[in-house]
Amino acid sequence: MDRTVKETEALTKILQTLFARLPVSVEIKGRSYPAKIVGIKDGLYLLASLPGKSDGEKTRILFLTHNNHFFHGVFTVVQRNEGNALELLRIQAVKVSEAKRAQGRVDLENGREPIILTNIINQLHLRRSLGFIDKIVETILQKHSKKMKETYPESLIYFSDRMDNRLRIMYNFEQSIFVTNRLERSSGGAGQNFVPIEEYLKLLALNKIESRFISEISVLIRYKNYTPLGYVQVLSEKPLDTEDYNKITLFAAAVSRDVIASGFFQESKERCIAEDISRSGLGFFHAQSIFFSRSFAVGEILLFDLQLNQELRGTYRAAIRNITNTDKMFRIGLQFFNLNSKEEEMLNQFVDSRLGPGEGSQAPESTVQESSLPSEAGSAPEMETVSEDIPDMGFEGEEESV
Repeated sequence: MDRTVKETEALTKILQTLFARLPVSVEIKGRSYPAKIVGIKDGLYLLASLPGKSDGEKTRILFLTHNNHFFHGVFTVVQRNEGNALELLRIQAVKVSEAKRAQGRVDLENGREPIILTNIINQLHLRRSLGFIDKIVETILQKHSKKMKETYPESLIYFSDRMDNRLRIMYNFEQSIFVTNRLERSSGGAGQNFVPIEEYLKLLALNKIESRFISEISVLIRYKNYTPLGYVQVLSEKPLDTEDYNKITLFAAAVSRDVIASGFFQESKERCIAEDISRSGLGFFHAQSIFFSRSFAVGEILLFDLQLNQELRGTYRAAIRNITNTDKMFRIGLQFFNLNSKEEEMLNQFVDSRLGPGEGSQAPESTVQESSLPSEAGSAPEMETVSEDIPDMGFEGEEESV
């Protein structure tokens, strides 16, 4: 039976246990898109990174599914940073209902080309493994570090299971650092595709560099363009340019490629077959094994290589929504989570070819009426910093009245 939650204590629990931990989508103009939850504070506020350019929305609809239930949250926009698409949102109500498949699914019949999953790994285990770097990985890092220093003497490779402040700010903004001249605050940054120079200068207040360095490029080292493993940093006494950025990006990609190829990360050796697929997720089968027992649980996030057909192949990220024990194998239901644009385009291309252009792409209908929500006045606690672990995101505008 459907019910709407408005009580502060219940809303706090829902945000902390679900919205802050599981894949979340946002409804924009009737369609659903992945939303990244950056932080949570006081149980009622979320700091979220949302796709696209804002049209000045005063409310946001965020939703997720968990344990066969659909959680449809209505949030008011408290603050917005147009420069990096971050918004501070306050929860007003959550409607809980039985989860139903709202998107068309492609059933993969026998006889057609199968969809294959390989190299499956638990994202959490991926990060943990960085704390146990072996000699093979150390040799790879030393080789690339030596090669980098031939071109950029003031360079380093940071590769660790612990996030330092530089890695954290790049992860939160999902952008590299590219500062041509830190002494020129108004023009020293390289544009909107990089960490804002204002945030970079705040970083330097915590982690100082030698005064002779005026320019920096730091690029994330990622596991298959997803999970950050570390970064490559270059400092310079003279302004670095786009050519330097491209070279350093290639260095970071080479480090990631060689570490993955070394077999350091314990990926599943199974070649799994998908049962069905949609724009939002898929179902597949996996045999019982020690790897399965350690890596698969509802709510865990997986990374895997997905072959849709001979032409469409990529690496995807998804959260486990359910696990069902069949006669011989386990069926795992996945929900795609914050995909890269390239992989999302491939997925849409494949589903379009089976269902038709745009079919099965609509977000669930909004059913919680704004008029039924509690008024903002008198309902919100005093505003505080969103999270001590999150740098100041440069929000503009006034706080919500209390």
